[in-house]
Amino acid sequence: MLFKISCDNLKMRCVACFIILCAVWGSACAPESQQIEKQIAEYQYQRALHPNNVEIYYQLGHAHLTLGRYEQGVSYLKDAVRLSKKHALAHRDLGWALYQLQDYRAAEPWLLEALEMRPRDRSILSSLSAVYIGQKRYQDTVDLLKPFVDTGRGTVPIHNNLAAAYRHLKLYPLAVEQLQQALKKNPDSAELHNSLGVVFGKPGQSEQALAQYRTALALDPGYGSAHFNLAVALTRQGRSDEALEHFHFAQQVNPDDPEILAGLGWTYHQLNRYLIAISYYKEAARLAPSNLQVQQALGELWDITQHYDRAIDAYEMAAGLAPESPDNYYHLGRLNNQLKAGEKAVAYMALAESLYRKKRNSEMAEHCRKNISILAGKYHFKKAQLRRLTQPRSSLAS
Repeated sequence: MLFKISCDNLKMRCVACFIILCAVWGSACAPESQQIEKQIAEYQYQRALHPNNVEIYYQLGHAHLTLGRYEQGVSYLKDAVRLSKKHALAHRDLGWALYQLQDYRAAEPWLLEALEMRPRDRSILSSLSAVYIGQKRYQDTVDLLKPFVDTGRGTVPIHNNLAAAYRHLKLYPLAVEQLQQALKKNPDSAELHNSLGVVFGKPGQSEQALAQYRTALALDPGYGSAHFNLAVALTRQGRSDEALEHFHFAQQVNPDDPEILAGLGWTYHQLNRYLIAISYYKEAARLAPSNLQVQQALGELWDITQHYDRAIDAYEMAAGLAPESPDNYYHLGRLNNQLKAGEKAVAYMALAESLYRKKRNSEMAEHCRKNISILAGKYHFKKAQLRRLTQPRSSLAS
């Protein structure tokens, strides 16, 4: 019988939601939307009469952004900055729109130019910091925002985004301090309580995290991110039945969010309801095929339910996403043995052994070596055949 390892480290690792704030505008409600549509029509008429009027292009871009139409907004704002390189608000809004489209590299230069023209505009500062966070430039975010906070010029978005940077740098007490400063300015912000819960959850302060998520939901019962975060925290505490209610509410808000679907799969897995878990993970994989943890979780669940061929497909996908991870090859070795594919079983186990040794995991490397010996005896491989199967390689063809 092959030596096995626990699959616990392959279960879905849900990502808690921490909201990054930009101080430009919020979304328009329905009556406001109708008014903005009328303004757009009027600006379009004026544009035909005055095709080189920079303010008309700026107002068109601004209006489209307010309605969440970022691509249309970018088009008009690019015309605005083409007509006037000194229009600071057009530069600012163009950078903000590109941030919303997750084009962080394109957003940065527009925001830097806007900040040069308006160095005291803290909305530009918060948007630029959001761009840095999107690029995972956490120390740059701290260097940008800390001087404003230290001189008493912090706004809610600035405190929040500085907290996000500190969280990623694992400076959790500093992150908590910034969020508490933001809450002094806006104590009824569900987003800030949600973010504080995320920070408390990192160093293992689970009860404080739960309290913050519940406060966020008391302030905004329909807040999907807080429902999701609360569900993740409850599942980690083994309170899976309670967690399901919040995961399902989060799914109602964002039905096609792969993290939420994966969270549901993870929680049903904890409840040993494997077929339901598989259905949620499959949908998550359809929406996010490059999610490594989802593919690994599917591999584990297909293995548990003895669908070994499907488990192999999932782990092969995972191996393609993380070719230096030995765990995927280890499981592929085991599963191919289940299907009596002896040569593949040995070859995958040998690849796993090599990668475990590379990662200095001698215990797992030894497990692999013993498994290879067991497999060689089971399938009556001769020495030459065994040498061929265990020769060093970086991957295996399907």
